[in-house]
Amino acid sequence: MRWIIRVFGALAIVAIAALFALFLLPAERIARLVTDQFEAATGREMTLRGDVRPTLWPELGVNTGAVTIANAPWSDAGPMLKAERLSVGVDIVALIRGDIRIKRVEAEAPEILVEIARDGRGNWEFAGVEAADAVEGGAAASGGSDALPAFSLDEAVISGGRVTFVDHAAGTRTELADIDATVRLPDLRGAASLKISTLLNRQRVSLDADIDGFAAFLGAGAVPVRLDARIGGSSVAFDGRAGLTPVAAGGRLDADLADMAAVFGLAGLGAPAIPEGLGRRAGISGDVTFTEAGGVTLRGGTIRLDDNLLTGAVDVALAGRPKITADLAGGALDFAALFGGGPEAGAAAGGEAAAAAGWSREPIDVSAMQAVDAEVALAAESLDLGIAKLGRTRTITTLEGGRAVTEIREMAAYGGALGGSVVVNSRGGLSARASLTGSGVALQPLMQELAGYDRLIGTGDLAVNLLGVGNDMHTLMNSLSGEGALKLGKGELRGLDLVGMLRNLDVGYVGAGQRTIFDGITASFTVTDGVLRNEDLRFLAPLLTASGKGSLGIGAQTIDFRAVPALLEGQQGGGIRVPLMITGTWANPKFRLDLKALAEQELADDVEKLKTTAEEAVKARIEEELGVKVDDLGNVEDVLKQELENRARKGLLDLLQGN
Repeated sequence: MRWIIRVFGALAIVAIAALFALFLLPAERIARLVTDQFEAATGREMTLRGDVRPTLWPELGVNTGAVTIANAPWSDAGPMLKAERLSVGVDIVALIRGDIRIKRVEAEAPEILVEIARDGRGNWEFAGVEAADAVEGGAAASGGSDALPAFSLDEAVISGGRVTFVDHAAGTRTELADIDATVRLPDLRGAASLKISTLLNRQRVSLDADIDGFAAFLGAGAVPVRLDARIGGSSVAFDGRAGLTPVAAGGRLDADLADMAAVFGLAGLGAPAIPEGLGRRAGISGDVTFTEAGGVTLRGGTIRLDDNLLTGAVDVALAGRPKITADLAGGALDFAALFGGGPEAGAAAGGEAAAAAGWSREPIDVSAMQAVDAEVALAAESLDLGIAKLGRTRTITTLEGGRAVTEIREMAAYGGALGGSVVVNSRGGLSARASLTGSGVALQPLMQELAGYDRLIGTGDLAVNLLGVGNDMHTLMNSLSGEGALKLGKGELRGLDLVGMLRNLDVGYVGAGQRTIFDGITASFTVTDGVLRNEDLRFLAPLLTASGKGSLGIGAQTIDFRAVPALLEGQQGGGIRVPLMITGTWANPKFRLDLKALAEQELADDVEKLKTTAEEAVKARIEEELGVKVDDLGNVEDVLKQELENRARKGLLDLLQGN
């Protein structure tokens, strides 16, 4: 900022020199005087093309044609400044007092090049006569005879300008194009105002700023500052205190970032595909502070991410990789789009019809996870994740290098409570692991939202440890692996009357209005490549029991299960066991009684009965003939051998005794 004041001051000296020569010298001599005076003030060569014309009205001053100002000797990038026309007007009364008061400066189509050399030197560091660098106590420093007199600028106007910033050390280049600006600085120690409109990285930016105490703002400390800016369709307002030495600010911030594409474009970045609910349209308000060493803090803040509203405190460390530390609270938060919203068209909203459509193949973009690190504590009254709806929730999420670990401190879900952790990793694509335990969880709403399946009603405990890899829900669900267990208390199986089916050997006991009441269900399972397999299902009901095993295609949303229900003794048809095959899709399962297996079982039972009858008859005949007791046919040979030995021994004894 100081170098701009120096240039303006040098131009004022040029104007004064031209005025003194107004009636004494021809135009070409005036031009020579102007360039000599500017070079003496700045150490830089000025070149004028066209006449230099002093003016008397509406203020005393000088007009020039095309003008160029040389760059630093170490630069080979061309002039530091060039303009098609330059006009400077001064206050003659102030001039008589020994002060420089520039009434007006106009620059038409100026092009300004600001450079930083590889060794850190700036091309704005002028030789020759220098303005004072320091301002103390709001007063201009008196730097000796070479210092510029007291300085003020009523109005500076730039139209159609361009500023190029080149940092050779960092290898960066930034351009401000199509600049229209108005600057007012009536008193160096007083208030300054700036209005500017420009294009940065093809994004339209407008800025309206007021600074109360411009000299102190440049030199030391913080002064009142008000700023209003627009970036495309986004706006930022700041009202507080700020300073440049060192760079620092603190005050009230209100930002409406409705146009995120323009905000990212301003930094030369393409806007990431931010999921709905995470800030496609964002807003921030609260008390902020900024320092180069400490980064940014937000206190008493309100953060809007689309329709989600959060309150709390945020710290952003900017040194190195940005890191966000936050403690936030919210009401009803909707992050459904983060996980693709479940099965296509939304299983939560569409039930079986939605489940029939399969899981969404819409890519899940998690590239935003690579931009920053974070540690965020969140408390919410409810949380919608698309694939699950949760009640009161307290979590701590740590994001580092694109890997987010969420520890669940409290989570109300489906009438019960969940605990555990969830890991989402964006390194090399998307992967997610859920290690969760649940108690008192209602299965019907859980299965309805996860899979569009609402036929199992019951409350119980569950444990799952699942890992999925893939960039969309379809791929994730088809890649699932892990294990889990389920234990339900009393409940109801809708759409299936097992008792009626067994009593009548009729699969027609399926459909609306049909149900089976149960006292408990237990099962454990493993998951591989999106297929859940169970070998130990146990089903206990008032009128029957059942065991079962089979598979659920989580990715394909299919079922292939074999249950063996049995009516309890004392019931009509008591003791009957008929295998039940359940196949098809979750949306349209098919039920079939395995009558062949039943016939084979009954035949086996008849064969077993005949075998038993035959064995009993044989045993009776042997016992009758031999007069010995036979426990079972398996020891007949032993009985016969023993009986023969006994008879042989008795015969030998009779022979010896002469009987």
